Amino acid sequence: MKRILSLFAMVASFAMLFGVSCSNDPDVKTGINASSVTIDGVGGGVVVAYTITGGDGSMLEVACDSEWLHDFVVESKFIRATADANVSKQERVATLTLSCGSLPTTTVTVTQSVADVDFIIDVAEITPYTCHVTYTPINHNGSYLFMVIEKETLDRYITTNTMEDYYAEDLEWLTTQAAYNGMTLDEFLPEAKILFSVFPDPVSIDYTTLDAETDYYAYCYGLTSDGKRTTDICVKAFSTRIVNSSDLSFKLTVEDVEANAATITVTPSNNDDYYFWTYISEMDYAVYDDNAVMTNMIANILSNVEYGYATMEELLHRGVSAQRPTALWSGTKYHIIAWGMDLKGAPTTAPINIGSFITASSSVGDDCTFEISCVEVKQTDMLINVKPSKNSTRYMICPVEESICGAYGDEQMAQRLINMEQARFDDSFYGEGVDWSNAEWIFSGEQTKWGRADLDWTFEAGKTYRIYVFGVDANGTRTTDVARYDQQTPDGERSDMTFSVELLVNAWDHPVIRVTPSNDDEFWLSCMLQTSVVDYYRNDDGSINEEEMMHMLNHEYFDGDAKYYAVKGTKENTYYWASDSTYTLVVCGWSGTNTTPFFEFEFDTPSIPWGESMADVDVKYQLFDGAALMELDMFTWAGYQDNCVVYIEYTPNEHAAHWYGGVWMPVSNYLDSGGVDHLVSLLRNPDASQVDQYYGMYRGVWFDDTFSISWFATDAEGKFGEWNYEEFTPIREGDGYNMTEPYDFWSNIKPNGVIMTF
Repeated sequence: MKRILSLFAMVASFAMLFGVSCSNDPDVKTGINASSVTIDGVGGGVVVAYTITGGDGSMLEVACDSEWLHDFVVESKFIRATADANVSKQERVATLTLSCGSLPTTTVTVTQSVADVDFIIDVAEITPYTCHVTYTPINHNGSYLFMVIEKETLDRYITTNTMEDYYAEDLEWLTTQAAYNGMTLDEFLPEAKILFSVFPDPVSIDYTTLDAETDYYAYCYGLTSDGKRTTDICVKAFSTRIVNSSDLSFKLTVEDVEANAATITVTPSNNDDYYFWTYISEMDYAVYDDNAVMTNMIANILSNVEYGYATMEELLHRGVSAQRPTALWSGTKYHIIAWGMDLKGAPTTAPINIGSFITASSSVGDDCTFEISCVEVKQTDMLINVKPSKNSTRYMICPVEESICGAYGDEQMAQRLINMEQARFDDSFYGEGVDWSNAEWIFSGEQTKWGRADLDWTFEAGKTYRIYVFGVDANGTRTTDVARYDQQTPDGERSDMTFSVELLVNAWDHPVIRVTPSNDDEFWLSCMLQTSVVDYYRNDDGSINEEEMMHMLNHEYFDGDAKYYAVKGTKENTYYWASDSTYTLVVCGWSGTNTTPFFEFEFDTPSIPWGESMADVDVKYQLFDGAALMELDMFTWAGYQDNCVVYIEYTPNEHAAHWYGGVWMPVSNYLDSGGVDHLVSLLRNPDASQVDQYYGMYRGVWFDDTFSISWFATDAEGKFGEWNYEEFTPIREGDGYNMTEPYDFWSNIKPNGVIMTF
């Protein structure tokens, strides 16, 4: 078994031999004395000890004939250097030539063994929140998993020798991620390129959301796409930190403070270092600490530089920096956070809170006031009455759930609501031409409106809502003070509502179902699930466990907020299902949670109607060795020398209006996501497969694994022809060799063709 490469084993290789003369004459008393060194293949620090007799050691110079040994530092009695990992298959030697004034030169060798590890992990460009990690397989020839994790998490397993439990948790997490994306593990891992490599090639990843001043491990191990571990874990420890420390300090001056503006001047302790500063409101500062503020701002800075909006020199400051922001919240405390920063985007100091100021309260031109009351309150709606003191004032009514308001004051919440609506106007959310001057939900005079039915706000039972009312002009500027009224909705109550359903369309891939509740005034939810999923949430007596079912639906089907999916009255809905299966439509009343039992309506889904038409397409395909193609055209096929290339010709018959084909994993890999149905959906996606193409190509298919090629056609009415499916295993050498002799089809690529990278 390979030795585990880790911080515990990957220590710097130090080798020192003292007092060995380079002369064979025992009477020689002067010279440079050193000896050859042997180091470990994993690389790292190298130390060669030396002595000089009869010369000035400060004049010692070192020359090296190999690039893998570098960054030499000559100290009194020691020569220090850094060795790269030896990723070759054989031992290597670097020769150092030592010279010192008129003394005779001497040579020593540094011999490095082969790295006897599965992987080399290199962590570079470390900042308080980012790093660049390169994973290089050395003695592993297969797929592998790689990740970064907080050190304390993995240490619990390393120190107690329960690594098998850790591997099992990794696999469980990966399987969960695959299921969340509607894929099997075999499908998911090859697509998850930020944590899995199909090939034994080096992978470099930038991690950009790390926590500051935190210990981490970068780790990897061999893993097949179906979850079988093939090596021990290899780990490399590192810590997020400020790498180039500066002693910058800052002085803050704030002048001309108004309701929405202030002049902010930051003076650094020296004018040579680059730095950055920003301001943050008291509300946001309660959520984000100094490090989070710096991390988020640096990410924005780097994004602006990457997309060419500005250079780093334009965004950072040197010397005194003065700005006057003009979109501040009124009556709000602001904190100023500053830090040193270099032109590569790395901080050179910790973030520092250098002071604060408070903006003035805003002045409004309209003295209109508002009386707010709730005429009627239901679990999922409330009837709101607003009486303005002036009928000419235009105003908004906004009932907001209390937890969303956080630490924002009433004026800040009003501005947030204005900003939200402005963004909707900019996106034509309400239709072209709708703006502050003509929006239907800006009122005048006394109004009585239902919060959900009339104003399109959503409500849940047992929640407190803050009803904000304030004037606004035709430009979106607040014109009055903010009035507020708090109202709680009643707790959810059980309902005796029932449901009936009608199957209107019964297609192989979808139904259209009309759901009719017995009460048109209550909200309800519905979801189409495989019956096996519903059965998973049953109690021992066969009834559905309502709490667990509601939790699952809310988080996996309703995006964590079911209130946006609740409806009233009779509705016709299109659902989706797989063919030849059994599905159950579950329906329940809803008011923050289910208010009725889950009603179940079971359906047996139709088969895919293959053979309803004479439409068909003839398919011929060839397999090519990417290395052989690369010999014909180095430029085109560079990077595919280890892969199989599949070239396909499609010939539709006279009945085919559309045809579909592509290379995917065997259908057995998709059983959990629909089997042939899933393949059909992949084939009908022109971004993933070849649709209405006469010629197609897949690059990047790997050898010795089984794949499938499938195809079908439809006629002008959309009716299916026959289903065609074959499996194949690309083999480049030995028994079963099935590569086609390469030829230069690329330079004569056919019209109406498409290329896919698997």
